[in-house]
Formats: sequence, structure tokens, C-alpha cells
Amino acid sequence: MKKIPYKTDQNHPAIRAYSEAVEKGQGSYHVVYRGNEWIVMRADSQKPRRAFTTQGDASVYAQDLARKMGTALFVHGMDGKIVDRRDNLS
Repeated sequence: MKKIPYKTDQNHPAIRAYSEAVEKGQGSYHVVYRGNEWIVMRADSQKPRRAFTTQGDASVYAQDLARKMGTALFVHGMDGKIVDRRDNLS
């Protein structure tokens, strides 16, 4: 079988839309439970932005950040599973 070289046209609308979605997803904010506090952090960073005692307070803060940056917000439960996703926070 003949191998076909993998080529992408970065100007193709579908590829450009996919690339933009990936980049946007890397900057999304997450509210996660760590230890005994709720942490707000970006998807592309291991460093927490801020810690809160309640999930609600963390979500409000993270929603404001996500709105300013034009990214999505993912709120996780205590078990780590996503319980809420908020897009288009303008």
C-alpha cells in the first residue's frame, strides 16, 4: 500500500476553525476541587489563579475571567467530572 503524505492547508476554513477552537480551548478556565478548596486555573497552566472556600465563589470569579478573555468555563465537581460548561460568556 502506498503511503500518502499528510498535508494540511492552514487556510482551509475547516482547518482554521479547528485550530482556533484548539487554541481557544487551551485558554479556557476550570474550577476544580483540590484538597479542601476550590481552585480557578487556566487549562494551559498548572499554577492556580486563585483559591476559594466555595464552588459558587470560584465559579463567579472564573466566569468573569472567562468573559474577559473570550474563552469557555468548565466547572468540575468534587469527583473531577465536569458538571457545568459555559461558552460565549459575552
